[in-house]
Amino acid sequence: MTVEKCIAFCKDQDFIFAGVEFGQECYCDSTIQFPGSLAPEPTDCSQGFACTGNSSETCGARGRIEIFTNGGQAPVLVENVPNSAWAYQGCFTDSAASRVLATPMAVPVGVTAETCTAACQTAGFTDAGLEDGRECWCDNTLGTTSTHVSDLDCRAVCVANHTEYCGNANRIALYHLFDDDGSGSGGGGGGAQNECVAQDMSNFTLVARFNTPPSNGAPQEIPLKVLLVEMVPSVTWTVLSVSFYD
Repeated sequence: MTVEKCIAFCKDQDFIFAGVEFGQECYCDSTIQFPGSLAPEPTDCSQGFACTGNSSETCGARGRIEIFTNGGQAPVLVENVPNSAWAYQGCFTDSAASRVLATPMAVPVGVTAETCTAACQTAGFTDAGLEDGRECWCDNTLGTTSTHVSDLDCRAVCVANHTEYCGNANRIALYHLFDDDGSGSGGGGGGAQNECVAQDMSNFTLVARFNTPPSNGAPQEIPLKVLLVEMVPSVTWTVLSVSFYD
């Protein structure tokens, strides 16, 4: 291992950072992950381990990495997906045992905020998530065991596009598809669901309206009746009932 070999390898993989450590290890990324910090003593690396491929160079030390950059464009967390109504809702915990979004989505062109949300929307979903740099997940409801965490937890660079972040290991970057007027359920901490509000049924009149109005002079709307049916103890179902004869 040499500094030059590590830099060349990372450059070929389209990363903007290269790091050497322990004399023989090379690491690449397009972002510096947290909680990394500068070593307390500058000499921790300069007096570290000689590179195995060139003893005149140092390649970091034990628990110390020397980082080099080509100054390329740093990745970003896409807040609003271009040319769409998808918007970022936050970074959430996720696990194989309890998924935030239940449906994995294959994206042959590679996972980014743009490609994952488009694939989920085409499949009829309103929630999309990016995870571990390469995974795309879809659903119409959110799991209930997730926790909203800092955006810093979702800093894995997308494998398909190193200018974007795609969640992280066990961290999912969540997006929601809003209506054209900006309304929608959005996303909330802990797998938030749509708000449920109790309403007095006497405030409403339920009607059924024909898509194609009848031509025989019959009403274009028919009143609906709501029947509360207790089929299982303590479980009440609402049944809509209507009769119409043409």
